[in-house]
Order: sequence, then C-alpha cells, then structure tokens
Amino acid sequence: HRIHWHWVRGHAGHPENERADALANKGVPPGKGAPP
Repeated sequence: HRIHWHWVRGHAGHPENERADALANKGVPPGKGAPP
C-alpha cells in the first residue's frame, strides 16, 4: 500500500476533511473530548 498525504486547512469546508472530523468525533466517548 502507498499513502499520499495532502494537507488541507481544517474546518474550511473540505468535504473529506469534514467527514474525517465527524468520524473522529463519533469515536470519542461523551465527556472525553478536548477541553473548552
């Protein structure tokens, strides 16, 4: 397998980045997210 990394600005509306963020947040137990 080969992996190619491409930097994209976070929270800028990039569809794949928004999807990755949603999936990552789904895996965080309630109350265990980043501090405010």
